[in-house]
Amino acid sequence: MQIKKWRTNVRDPLAERMLAPGGTYALEAATIAGYEQQVFTGAPRNLAGLYRQAMHFGDRVMAVQDGRSLTFAEGFAKAAALAHALRNRFNIRAGTKVAVVMSNRIEWIISMLAITAVGGVAALINSRGVAEEMLRAIETAQCELVIMDAERAAIIAAEKPDPVWPRIIVGASPLRMSRDADYSELTVPCTDFEFLPDEMGTEEGGIVLFTSGTTGFPKAALLSHGALAHSVALACFMGLVQDSRYKEETGLNLPEERRSMATPAVILGPMFHLSGIMPIFRAISLGTTIHIMSKWSVDIAFDMIETVGMSRLSFVPTMLWDMLRSPRATPETLAKVAYMANGAAALNPTLLAEIRSRMPNCLLSNTYGQTETTAWTCSISGAAYLDNPGSCGWPAPSVQVSIRRDDGSEADIGEAGELWVSSAGLMTEYLGDEKATAEALQDGWLASGDVAIMDKAGIVTIVDRKKNMVISGGENIYCAEVERVLADHPAVRDCIAYGLPDERLGERLAAHIVVADGAALSEDDIKAHCRDHLAIYKVPRVVVLSHTTLPRTASGKVDRGTFLRQIHG
Repeated sequence: MQIKKWRTNVRDPLAERMLAPGGTYALEAATIAGYEQQVFTGAPRNLAGLYRQAMHFGDRVMAVQDGRSLTFAEGFAKAAALAHALRNRFNIRAGTKVAVVMSNRIEWIISMLAITAVGGVAALINSRGVAEEMLRAIETAQCELVIMDAERAAIIAAEKPDPVWPRIIVGASPLRMSRDADYSELTVPCTDFEFLPDEMGTEEGGIVLFTSGTTGFPKAALLSHGALAHSVALACFMGLVQDSRYKEETGLNLPEERRSMATPAVILGPMFHLSGIMPIFRAISLGTTIHIMSKWSVDIAFDMIETVGMSRLSFVPTMLWDMLRSPRATPETLAKVAYMANGAAALNPTLLAEIRSRMPNCLLSNTYGQTETTAWTCSISGAAYLDNPGSCGWPAPSVQVSIRRDDGSEADIGEAGELWVSSAGLMTEYLGDEKATAEALQDGWLASGDVAIMDKAGIVTIVDRKKNMVISGGENIYCAEVERVLADHPAVRDCIAYGLPDERLGERLAAHIVVADGAALSEDDIKAHCRDHLAIYKVPRVVVLSHTTLPRTASGKVDRGTFLRQIHG
């Protein structure tokens, strides 16, 4: 096999040392979807490989929720029983799409294990949506079976009383004779049923995740077994990098149980999102316990830190803001958190300064990725992140990036262009949308839709979404740049920048500001603050002050699409 000569991205120097010959991990070439990519030597190539690792953990606790707990042995026994029913009663085969529509709960994990074990594709539906949204997602993914909780069943039944697809329902709910089934009956462990996951090819579908849908309807991204397994291997490697960096930068050698990948996986956000499912896959493969929070709660988060030993906290900035303002955020309690991982919106400088002051021995990291890249593109941590707080870091090992002009040529250092990504983690397609797939995937690369720059050290900074650019008087204004400056004002709790139609300018820049509780703020204050930090054409011409929170997506990001629909009626 001819080995591809990789165009070398400058990467995190510590990660490069660990990937050197004789290091902890090594990379090798593999052909995926007709293109040569890099994968980790010896790592699982599909979900069956991850599950086989997990089946050795036996009596370890797999998942905990609201006082309930399940060991790995118990979880796989239930999954084996459900997998038997999927095969023999519902005829689920390789490639069959099965929707999972329920709140965060243990049954969600068992369902996902069973579906993928028989070769089915688990379509992870946004259970927080209205009936119309859930039904649209089920149809988009072309699901032939739906596993749902009783609450979702009732919501959908009010809109569609007799859906064509059969249902497996968790909880008390009316069942249609011979078509539906009760989840609890199908998951009774039986010695005749052994959990034997099918050996799926790396390119075969594993799960469907739906894009955030900040513009238009969410698209159904199909992620393969190979992409999911590779993402888990990459996450584990980056955890080792963070452990090494923590020791180098703090001089402290953490015990095994407090290191990055060893602490419990606490699911704070929705499981149907990338930030929910990937920590679950990772925890299953490593044998760590998954703690399921039904919804975000500051007190429950502190309970986890104080009693469970959670030393690694994955968060969105709004969560951290809430935690630092809790009376339970004492120096002793905060010191128990060794790692904080951010992967949603950038931290504003005021919040970052507060973290540095109150948690001096906590290693901060920022990771950038998309559903379409199965979580990973770039990452940065420790002192490098603190020195470059607006960045998303170096390309992750095994990931190639290219910053391109509109004509397809490579942008210069420091020049903004669209970020293109190539890796073993790329999605397969957008189901049912050939046009969008063709636009996104080209010659083994993904057009991310994000505008980025790369500095001479190889560090990437996301400037904005390509579609979130305001053109005012012929000048390009990236909303994310303006939002970062707005967020640095101490009286700004949240913000969004956007364009409004203007006969003369084409568009005029506007900013919607959520004022911090108890703060005094005026339109002139905001404009003066922006003039101090931005070119005059980037200063918002319209400023709206509010005390109402901005709408957010399931991943914690400001829901730009919903906001714009609200203001435009």
